[in-house]
Amino acid sequence: MSDFFRNYPTGFYNIDKVKPVRGTFSTNILTRIKAKPEIFKNVFTYYPYRIEEFERPDTLASKYYGSSDFAFLIFLANDITDPLYEWPLFGDDFENLIIEKYGSVADARTGIHHYEKILRAEVPASADQSKVLEKVAIIDKETYDDTAEASRKIIYNYDYEVIKNNKKKNIVLVEDVYAKQILNELRNFYG
Repeated sequence: MSDFFRNYPTGFYNIDKVKPVRGTFSTNILTRIKAKPEIFKNVFTYYPYRIEEFERPDTLASKYYGSSDFAFLIFLANDITDPLYEWPLFGDDFENLIIEKYGSVADARTGIHHYEKILRAEVPASADQSKVLEKVAIIDKETYDDTAEASRKIIYNYDYEVIKNNKKKNIVLVEDVYAKQILNELRNFYG
């Protein structure tokens, strides 16, 4: 991803604010762009994608768009502004996050994150109907204790982090036929 910031605007910065001016020519990494929501409402411009184990944005961009230069497009389409925290973690990286947040994997597996009441149970797909997803509400400990055992569940810290990490694996990819057009428009925008 060494080319990620190549299309960002650059400028002269007087970092230490002294005279005579001793600045440097730098890339403005704080620049953020956001795609128009209408673009991603058009289902013909993108398609859903599930990130595979250990897949990185640059390798996915290279695989799908033919160049890692298009990693920015994956971030743009998915409103990812911080790839370190908004991209799913795998293997040791995920385990290190758990240890950093909860002290150990064992503590995360036994520590309670929250309680849930099942409002609607999941119904598997059949020949006559599509799958119905489970619907839950987060409840406090007292409500949990008063709820029938079949209608409640505990979400442990580890499970919560797994669920949150798995949600990050579902992204969209802009159709490759639009990638170069978007890149050219951004280059024109930044001058």
